[in-house]
Amino acid sequence: MTVLAAAALLAACTTPPGPQSSDIASPSQWPKLAGGQGASDYLVAGDEDASVDQKWWSRFRDPTLDALVAEALEGNKSLAIATARVEEARAGRLLAQSALAPQVNASASSERANRGFVTNDHAVTINQVAISAAWEVDLFGRNQARTAQATAILQSTQATRQAVRVALLAEVARTYFELRNVDRQLDLTQRNLDSQRRTLELIQAQQRGALVSNFDVQRAAAQVSATESLLPALRTGYDAAANRLATLLGRPPGTLAATLATAQPWQAIDHGIVVSAPATVLAERPDVRAAERQFAATISARRAAVAELFPNISLTAFFGAQNATPFSSTPWGIGAGLLQPVLNFGRIRSQINAADARQTQAFLSYQQTVLDALEDMENALSGYLNENVRNASLLAGVTQNRKAAELARMQYKYGYVGLLDVLVAERDLLEAESRQATSDADLRKDLVRIFAAAGGGWQTE
Repeated sequence: MTVLAAAALLAACTTPPGPQSSDIASPSQWPKLAGGQGASDYLVAGDEDASVDQKWWSRFRDPTLDALVAEALEGNKSLAIATARVEEARAGRLLAQSALAPQVNASASSERANRGFVTNDHAVTINQVAISAAWEVDLFGRNQARTAQATAILQSTQATRQAVRVALLAEVARTYFELRNVDRQLDLTQRNLDSQRRTLELIQAQQRGALVSNFDVQRAAAQVSATESLLPALRTGYDAAANRLATLLGRPPGTLAATLATAQPWQAIDHGIVVSAPATVLAERPDVRAAERQFAATISARRAAVAELFPNISLTAFFGAQNATPFSSTPWGIGAGLLQPVLNFGRIRSQINAADARQTQAFLSYQQTVLDALEDMENALSGYLNENVRNASLLAGVTQNRKAAELARMQYKYGYVGLLDVLVAERDLLEAESRQATSDADLRKDLVRIFAAAGGGWQTE
């Protein structure tokens, strides 16, 4: 019973401090979703009892995105690095734990020698084996505190890996949506270019019939050239997004063409998103957890620094066997040692002061991480809600500009409006379609930001 009690006490002493408060008073609900703030329950609503959506990418109902996410989790190098750091931290904890146990060493030797008077000036064979043991009695908890510190660092590293996973999934989704947006911009620009070329052909035909001047031809040709000039920059943007996506997946750039070729049209966004309460989000976000565990590690580190003020007590034991022709012996010994710092010119006190400063830094970093998390979610909610309003206006504008362009071409054909009206209508249509396509992508990216801000995506392993 005494042994079990001692083991339980030792385990308690080597356990890092429990969850630490940031002393940041988080709101009971998200201000952006509070009544009277213009938030729409149809789009997104807060629920204190809701859990964080961990497999959020499935909400977009996009098989290509699902495949990209799965491949990124397998092949991303940053995630693999974070996993290796977890293994390094686990080894560090094992190293710290080893200081709590006795250190046992065995040695053996054999030699043929003449030791002068000791061996009566004769060559003899000397064989010896020995076992030695040493144990630092951690009476004042220095090694226990270091083990607790290493455990907290391991927990922080694990949470950091989870944060890398959340960030990776969000970046894969955002990059994919941006890639699809640029591809759509290319298609819109090419279709508008084809329409402008047909308009130019019509004007050139009218010039041959002496119905319009060369000025009209040159003006229409200039608009065609201006639209053509948009394509190279869009292709560059497409290649950059595709290369970035390939890198996130752990592939060489330029190898995603076959995967992207099977992409299906976007599904309508699933509205009615439910967001957990701030306290739940803070508990789920791995970056907040990592900062809190870093703070806990500094608490244990300070305990270890204070323990340096007290004596270092160690027990030793030795047993061996020695054979030297014609004699043999069995040397042994047990002992205890005590080392008490007496005069170290402020070294230990300086270490404690440094530990205090690191603890303060870790606490402030923890508080800043909490504030950043709350800000991240508020900004994400604001962006998504306002982009929905903007998207609806842009969609109506596209319909209106498309109708205006059709009317301008028809009226120009029968001489009711001038060429400038046609060119302006076509330009306005291209700009309206481009803005609306970008808004469609931004809506999805804003929704991804909400899921990432809530800490979704790391509990699906």
